Amino acid sequence: MKKVLPILILIFSASTFSAHHEEGEKSDSEHTYSFAYTSTYTIPAGSQPQRIERSVLDNLATLEQNGYYNCGLLRHQYGAERAYYSYCYFDSWEHFSEINDVNAPVAREPNQLYGDHSDNLIAVVERNLTKRTPYVLRATYTFGPFLTANEMRDKAKLLFDAYNEAFGGCNLAEHAWGSELAWYFYCGYESYADFANKTNSLGELFESGLADAKTDIRNHSDDLMVRIK
Repeated sequence: MKKVLPILILIFSASTFSAHHEEGEKSDSEHTYSFAYTSTYTIPAGSQPQRIERSVLDNLATLEQNGYYNCGLLRHQYGAERAYYSYCYFDSWEHFSEINDVNAPVAREPNQLYGDHSDNLIAVVERNLTKRTPYVLRATYTFGPFLTANEMRDKAKLLFDAYNEAFGGCNLAEHAWGSELAWYFYCGYESYADFANKTNSLGELFESGLADAKTDIRNHSDDLMVRIK
């Protein structure tokens, strides 16, 4: 009897821990991927990018512990900024509040290794790219201020549909909070041979249907990035 009692206690403790663990975590199918928290960390001249990379990866691990999910890290390859780009998903503003109200900001930041830093909270409008590809294209569009918000959405959707078709599935997101009123297209590719084929397809779609369309684009930038996480 003395040997049986500790075994029963051990089994009960393990079951309790397992139930608590499952209750605190959602499976991937239970998440909505409705919003994303994105950050940009520029690489200063003369710095060691690997140190910034390790720092951002550590930060992403903390964010996932805090309640964000499916975080990723991308590094500049071609585009406007020599930088690292991170992202994490959250389900709703209630979910966002649960994460941030429980986890108080740290009192003292570690030494800053990156140059400039910006954050954006974006709403995911369409999510057709669910696979983690080795490379990611991010196209950013802003539109004329004379348009209404819904007219801007319509212009973004018109352009996005071409990217989505050419790349075989992209994600569309729009500004919620942050530094710019913009729309973002995220498309994946497996290699630069794959990128060449998809770029040719996109070019054909633009020439056949969008070259003469009135899109009212104000600014546009592209970033080609390689996946780290």
